[in-house]
Amino acid sequence: MSRKVSHLKDELRRTFTLYALIPTFIISIIVFLLAFAYWNTNVLERNRSRLDAACAVLTAMISGYLDKAGDIAALGDITALRESNAARMAMYENLYQYTGKLPVITDFYIFDDRMNRLISNRPQEPDYIQTAKAADWGIIGQLKRNPAAPCFTFAGSVKNPGPQMDLVVGKAILERGEIAGYVLFAVPAAQLSGALANPYVQIVVKDRYDYTPICPDEFFADVMNKMKPELKDANGSFAFADRKYYVSKKEILNGELTVYAFTFIGGMVNQLITAVIILLGVLVILSLSIVVSVRKQAEEKTKIIDQLVEAFSAVKTGNLDMRLNIQTNNEFEIIGEAYNMMLGSLKDLMRTNQEKARATVISEIKQLESQFNPHFLFNTLENIKFMIKLDPAAAGKMIIALSNLLRYSIDNNSSEVTIEEDMEYTQNYLDIQKTRFGTRLGFIIRIPAELRRCIVPKLIIQPIIENAVKYGVRDCRQLLVEIEIGIREGKLVILIKNNGAAIDDETLREIRCRMTSPANDSQHSGLYNVNRRIQLMYGEAYGLEITSGPEEGTAVKIVLPVHKQRG
Repeated sequence: MSRKVSHLKDELRRTFTLYALIPTFIISIIVFLLAFAYWNTNVLERNRSRLDAACAVLTAMISGYLDKAGDIAALGDITALRESNAARMAMYENLYQYTGKLPVITDFYIFDDRMNRLISNRPQEPDYIQTAKAADWGIIGQLKRNPAAPCFTFAGSVKNPGPQMDLVVGKAILERGEIAGYVLFAVPAAQLSGALANPYVQIVVKDRYDYTPICPDEFFADVMNKMKPELKDANGSFAFADRKYYVSKKEILNGELTVYAFTFIGGMVNQLITAVIILLGVLVILSLSIVVSVRKQAEEKTKIIDQLVEAFSAVKTGNLDMRLNIQTNNEFEIIGEAYNMMLGSLKDLMRTNQEKARATVISEIKQLESQFNPHFLFNTLENIKFMIKLDPAAAGKMIIALSNLLRYSIDNNSSEVTIEEDMEYTQNYLDIQKTRFGTRLGFIIRIPAELRRCIVPKLIIQPIIENAVKYGVRDCRQLLVEIEIGIREGKLVILIKNNGAAIDDETLREIRCRMTSPANDSQHSGLYNVNRRIQLMYGEAYGLEITSGPEEGTAVKIVLPVHKQRG
């Protein structure tokens, strides 16, 4: 049974009459009023909540210091602190553990009754404490006047006066009713400001003498660092010096401090004017409601086209997982079904091609692994022939070593082994070559114990050594081959060096060029096979690097990823 298909243009025409000016206009006004009411409420709530948070922080901070100062003063034994290093260390650890857990950096000091510093976490106390020691004012004067109770104050630098003031909390240490010393905590002004900082609300703290020890803006205080009279009693919305603020305040610590929260609302009027202009602009646009509705409906109905474009763009970038689910009962539904069918067929085709490519790579790796230098085999058998007559025991060892090496080379169970396992069979090759050349050939092997379990391609080292012996022993009375393995820049590096004659520049360039070619047509099959296997298994970021120079010999660096055997 044929399915009736509707046309997109007909749907657009039927929906043009669904829009009108009045509903849209009413919704715009309601949205504006709700947004304004929410914004206004949000400003007030944010101001008050930040005030409560600042009061809680200051109250907890100062109360905590007062309690701790009282505890330390009760424990303090000035005579022991003055004469016993162990007592000083115990007290220092007590204070350090307490201040280390605080959210702000805190300095601590303990003085005796002559103001000699006994304990401190700073090499020198601030100048306001030094002045207070000499003149009996500030925190020291307060403690002398009321030694029984802890107290706090705010103090600024005497030498460099400014609006920033540190919080200083102290308690006199009493022995037999007399002052024997003092314990002080000092919180730098920057730490206080940081603990109360907020990008939307400015916190100002005033003491009972109208000084503002915490004041983020000079606008709120005069040159004497006192709060301006016009601001001291401000509450709610107010304007001063062409600035409009909303302020709330609260007294803490029995009226010792008053905390103010200022929120700048000068931009509110500008925002309201902007909103009115926008609303008028919307009303003008709505007068062209027919044109707007047609355009809007066209955009709404053409979203399906956007989906199609997005889907085909994803295919273009290689993403074949994005499918279309179009149920419009029109032409686009047919296109979506065809697209999904095409995508499935394309993924099946790519999967088949990937499997074929993988099979080709595995086949090439196995072929490269199986290639063994026949010249080495013939020379070894020829040596065994003569060694049987001259030294049967040595000939027997060579036969066993050759047997192990051949068995290892044709084993197809795995293409990857540990360095320890590969070097075990490479050692068979070294034993054969050592028997063949005697004292003319020497080997030095450096492999850290922690790298012996690293995974490498099978027979990765032997072809390089074979190449070094083949070309290096010709012009060298005593050839030395060094094998060193390490990790550099997160990669496993196997360095094989020999002191034989250097390779001339032209030959070196030719070798490097042929190693990077897709097929090998040269006599340097060992180097090519190793490099080709590495890049097939791990990618082009890995492989061989060859260097050679006069009086330096030749070095081959094998670069591999770091893979360690588990267990």
